[in-house]
Amino acid sequence: MRESARAIRARINGPRPATLELQERGAMRADGALRGCAVFGCGRPPQAKAGKGVSLFYCRYHAQAHNRHGCHWKKTYSAADLEPYRRAARRFIRSHPHDPWVVHALFALEEMLRRCGPVERMVDTYTRGPAEKARAAFARLRRREVPAERLLVNYLAVCCAIEEDPIRPGSETENYRRVQAAKACARLAATTDTYLPLRNRRYARSSGLMLVRLGRMLEEACEFVHAYHLSAILALAKEAGASRGGPDAATR
Repeated sequence: MRESARAIRARINGPRPATLELQERGAMRADGALRGCAVFGCGRPPQAKAGKGVSLFYCRYHAQAHNRHGCHWKKTYSAADLEPYRRAARRFIRSHPHDPWVVHALFALEEMLRRCGPVERMVDTYTRGPAEKARAAFARLRRREVPAERLLVNYLAVCCAIEEDPIRPGSETENYRRVQAAKACARLAATTDTYLPLRNRRYARSSGLMLVRLGRMLEEACEFVHAYHLSAILALAKEAGASRGGPDAATR
């Protein structure tokens, strides 16, 4: 199998200083780590005990899952999971155009899209911090002309899905909601730049603190609609599901 350029450089130059520091910190914490990963049925050693990170409770696989999905044991909602709630949220928003919380949320989202600055070059986003990556994601949404209503619909759909999900994310519900809302909205601006070399044509994967920061920005704009109108949107989703042939059609 052909080695990648990154693997060749690592073999020639040795581990990076940041990698060595991470290994040292993990070795110092290894004595306080659990014997196995805290996720039921995993069986892998935690990162600190395996020498591949600093987590005392979770293995590398589940730590990476947390960065990617917002929870150590739950995956990302699919488009099919969210679609019934999207329809209900869109129906509620369009039937209550003068509701103060809906107006406030739409105005706040429009302002964030307007004030997010220029679109970053794809190769520059890899070195940005979480706040800059979140801002760049909003800039890409503006470039794709994604309306504020669609962002609000996606946020409310995620809130509804979590509310009716029989497998709750436990104590990490708030973080999971932020990450899932960020992923649902960031997908609207997923794109490639064909004028760049092949290895640089795709934006960095959406994971880590960037998703948390983006989700917090969405939450600050939409939190009052979530707080005051979620039950009404859930009722619309259940009503639509019953009319299509069963009370469970609108749930996962």
